[in-house]
Amino acid sequence: MARALCERCNFSLSTCICNAITCVDNQTQVVVLQHPSEAKISKNTAQLLALSLTRCKIIIGENNQDFACLQKLPLSSTVLLYPNEDAIELDVANDNENVRPITHLIVLDGTWNKAFKILQLTPLLQQFKTVSFRQIPTNRYTIRKAPRADSLSTLEAVAHSLSLIEALNPAPLYDLLDELITKQTQHMPTHVKARYL
Repeated sequence: MARALCERCNFSLSTCICNAITCVDNQTQVVVLQHPSEAKISKNTAQLLALSLTRCKIIIGENNQDFACLQKLPLSSTVLLYPNEDAIELDVANDNENVRPITHLIVLDGTWNKAFKILQLTPLLQQFKTVSFRQIPTNRYTIRKAPRADSLSTLEAVAHSLSLIEALNPAPLYDLLDELITKQTQHMPTHVKARYL
């Protein structure tokens, strides 16, 4: 029998995180391009962004056809969050004319391999400037292991980006992530939980 799900956050009733959801009025439109396999993962943090941010859209797909809406985004003020060699570092480029103003932030949601696959299969992304960080914040999302030291969850990457782009206070987003971690680990045996927390 299927577990009953919360109608708002879509988590099971025992792991519902609605009490930690705060409406965050971001000015930059966040466009999350989500790999289909990521949408099925309960610990995926993109859905937390959609619950909190007033301007956030999640599009599921892998290629140009799936992400045709990218053609409608303004070229001069849309950036892709991706750490390639041409990326402009947001944390040292606050006055850089190349990244001001930013109206739309595109984020790839998936493992590094899946994000790279989306990038390769979506030539439309090549038209946008890329942005990244020089200093990567400490990864708070300990319950999902990543192979790279500079890995952040989608929520963390967006929260940090918005704090740099528009001086948005990331605390409500981090609090929601902390609540997810608490709820996802609440029934773990102590020795298992110790591996993550």
